[in-house]
Amino acid sequence: MKIIAVPNYEALSRCAADIVEAQLRQKPDTCLGTVTGSSPEGMYRELVRRHREEGLELSRIRTVNTDEYVGLSGTHPQSYRYYLEEHFFRPCGIPSELTAVPQGDAADPEAECRRYEALCSSHPADLQILGVGHTGHIGFNEPADDFPELTHLVDLAPQTLAANARYFDDPDTMPRQAITVGLGVLMRAKRILLLLSGSGKAEITERLLCGRIVPQVPATILRLHPDVTAVIDEDALQLVRAHAPNLIP
Repeated sequence: MKIIAVPNYEALSRCAADIVEAQLRQKPDTCLGTVTGSSPEGMYRELVRRHREEGLELSRIRTVNTDEYVGLSGTHPQSYRYYLEEHFFRPCGIPSELTAVPQGDAADPEAECRRYEALCSSHPADLQILGVGHTGHIGFNEPADDFPELTHLVDLAPQTLAANARYFDDPDTMPRQAITVGLGVLMRAKRILLLLSGSGKAEITERLLCGRIVPQVPATILRLHPDVTAVIDEDALQLVRAHAPNLIP
């Protein structure tokens, strides 16, 4: 794993956008594995700026998102489809037919998992963007007794529910389940771009970089991938700097 230490979130967002832009310049029809949340939001904002002000072309890329809440349609303001349309797809002119997000309101969620797994298998990501949750989850692969390989339904961990409740006007309406790609989908990506920011992620950053590779911390499996670049700001690195400074360039 290549680690790039940056001073703050703004620098992280610019660095991540640089990596994505370099990938798109090399392969304009890149399949980009997308995620949502606060970690990539600044990166998306910077890519939108570069598209509008510098002519960065994104209309040929294909995107495959990691997850979606069960029960939410793509037009629901808290759905991940809606997030991506607002923050990335529409502002950058990415055609909807080239974007994929699990259908959260599918009548048969299990069948939707199988459909989405087949889609992901046919379109492996050239560059997969990932954040890491406070539980160590990637996508919505929560701590478990094994590493789930396939796209599946997951019950969201209490810590994940608590962390994401702020996005809902009424936390009681927040879905308790999600559809998420499995770790097999993520590990098939040619390259992975991992983003970690903020003091709230310091503990999980230390466990990710210094702890054992175990399914109780799902993100640790990324250390087995041959091409991962982790962009981490100093707030998230504080415990690693204190306990394992030789890990950081």
